[in-house]
Amino acid sequence: MNINQNINKLLYALKQKGQFYKINSFQFYSEKNDKYCTKYQVLLRTTEEIWSLEEDKSKTIEIYKQRYECYSKIDLMKYFMEEYKGMG
Repeated sequence: MNINQNINKLLYALKQKGQFYKINSFQFYSEKNDKYCTKYQVLLRTTEEIWSLEEDKSKTIEIYKQRYECYSKIDLMKYFMEEYKGMG
């Protein structure tokens, strides 16, 4: 089983527990290593209530907040494993 499959299974298990994650990846050129590298950002979906003075009521919006950054898929998988273990 490869790393992508493991990450997808962990994301699915966390989704079943009520935590929704999003992964952003960015590629950049590293002059130090003389090659392209990939940076991964893990974002967690949270909900916040915003009070509208004009309408005199509140509404709930979804916001993604950054939780973790890494440069390897193995570190990404380890992070999700720790998150899953922490949920009990």
